[in-house]
Amino acid sequence: MAYRIRDIAPALAAGGFLALLLYACAVNPVTGRSELSLVSFSEAEEVRLGAQAYSPAVQQQGGFYRDRELEEYVQQVGMRLARVSHRPNLQYRYRVLNSSVPNAFALPGGFIVINRGLLVGLSSEAEMAAVLGHETGHVTAKHSLAGYQRAMAANLLLAGVAIGTGGKQWAMDLSGVTASLVNNGFSREQEREADWLGIDYMVKAGYNPMGAVRLQEYFYKELEGGKNPLFLEGLFRTHPFSKERLDNARERIAQRYAGVVRDPGYTFNEEIFRRKTARLREVQKAYDISDEGDKLFREKRYGEALAKYEAAAAREPEQAPFSSSIGHVLLLRKDYRGAEAALRRAIRLDDEFFEPHLLLGAMHYQREEYRAAIPELSRSMDLLPTKSAAAMLSSSYEAIGDRENAKKYRAMAQ
Repeated sequence: MAYRIRDIAPALAAGGFLALLLYACAVNPVTGRSELSLVSFSEAEEVRLGAQAYSPAVQQQGGFYRDRELEEYVQQVGMRLARVSHRPNLQYRYRVLNSSVPNAFALPGGFIVINRGLLVGLSSEAEMAAVLGHETGHVTAKHSLAGYQRAMAANLLLAGVAIGTGGKQWAMDLSGVTASLVNNGFSREQEREADWLGIDYMVKAGYNPMGAVRLQEYFYKELEGGKNPLFLEGLFRTHPFSKERLDNARERIAQRYAGVVRDPGYTFNEEIFRRKTARLREVQKAYDISDEGDKLFREKRYGEALAKYEAAAAREPEQAPFSSSIGHVLLLRKDYRGAEAALRRAIRLDDEFFEPHLLLGAMHYQREEYRAAIPELSRSMDLLPTKSAAAMLSSSYEAIGDRENAKKYRAMAQ
């Protein structure tokens, strides 16, 4: 039996929290397992929950990679899998994240992302389908929601006293759980389920399931001996890899799809994948240069970092992050004219990238140009709420005599 949020407070107030944990469970219709279910989510509520975390998660990790043809291709392949999944009626969104870190993640409701840094390392559409199928499996099996339920249980346990006495602290605690949807790792069992669901969806969609094995072999090759440490920062921070997963994929295919592997009707689509990702592979060369600049920036070697960013921008002038990074260095050097030009160019290239808005707002704030700072800082807050932007907005509104907004953003900054 699952409970609605409004039903939980009386149970806790009556001292029934332990009983609630024992009895609040539901059977997952995809996996058949009994799972903790303190709160029952309608499909619409699940989508809203995923949407709440989606934009912040994307913005924190680099924003979207802007290539309309590639985006359409990824969405097309993703929907080919979604249509044969256990939940074909969800409005799935498959997008490319603008980050060199090899990663992919899924949020409740069908929000699925594959990073540029993972996509550029793949060799076939079937391998990409294995990634997207795996993440689709996390959605259909509601794995993120299961983690959310566990985090909610922990929050409710901590907030039980406040609820029992009529306090409202529990509501604030629950709202903070959303941030855990991306960062929570999955259990070995959930990863195995997602791998198997992904393989099943691949076959139903007409892909050769050996694409999933090739994907796991690629992961193993990149991880073995620490050849690609970026994998440990990205995909395998939340999707732990083991040789066991590779062996499990081979075993499942041998048991269920041995005939399919030899059937030419089930494709890898290597040629079309190379064609569709050719531009990405060329652009990645500029991001490799920019990534070197990021390393230098973290080491506070700003002059050398700036040279890398400018080289990347010269190679690929239409990539907003390069101009934003140039503006960031120039802002630190107090070259306000150069910083503003670079940041405005970044915004023209991608108005939905929060970083140049935040930096431009910070530049105006530093120069005490408060009325000019407010719209840029506000836009950055729309895309990714941050305490630093809220603090600058509070001070900016205070400076122009708008005490109501100053108070509102002061509360956000705390």
